[in-house]
Amino acid sequence: MERHQIEAAVLIFVSAVLYWLGYEFQGWLFQFTEHVPGVNWFYLPAGLRVVFVLVAGLNGALGIFAATVVINLLHMKDLNGTLLLLTAVASGFGAWLALLFMRWRGKIDAGLTVLTSAVLIQYALIYALFNAVFHQAVWWIFQRDGAIFMVDVWPMFVGDLLGALFFLYALKVVPKFKS
Repeated sequence: MERHQIEAAVLIFVSAVLYWLGYEFQGWLFQFTEHVPGVNWFYLPAGLRVVFVLVAGLNGALGIFAATVVINLLHMKDLNGTLLLLTAVASGFGAWLALLFMRWRGKIDAGLTVLTSAVLIQYALIYALFNAVFHQAVWWIFQRDGAIFMVDVWPMFVGDLLGALFFLYALKVVPKFKS
């Protein structure tokens, strides 16, 4: 296996494990923010999604996808088959599609050298919109029990936005270490 493949596998694995741990932490500490299963008014793992995708790109998205499959199997007993996989696709690739959109608009470069507060807010907003709409559309189209698109999309959007902004701004204030 060549070095590039090993690095990709490590990024996918680390993203998957950390995302799964973030989900478990969310359930332990922020269960009270749950609107309905899978929809929270504050969703801390959303911040992990945007950070992993910013840092690891497609590999981060693949790790989130893999972790979401496991999370869905363990915690979302009403999700199975196509619905389970498409929910994992929405979870894994919403932030990545938002990043591609921001790059296409020239707002985020590959080196992440111009991450201003305005750009981070735009990225978080677009990610939260994509993620909430993708999840809710999948659940509505495949008729997930209890899913109501126009009711559930708003708490998911707010929860993802707050979780993403929390992580992005936490990273902005972390002191920069120089070697």
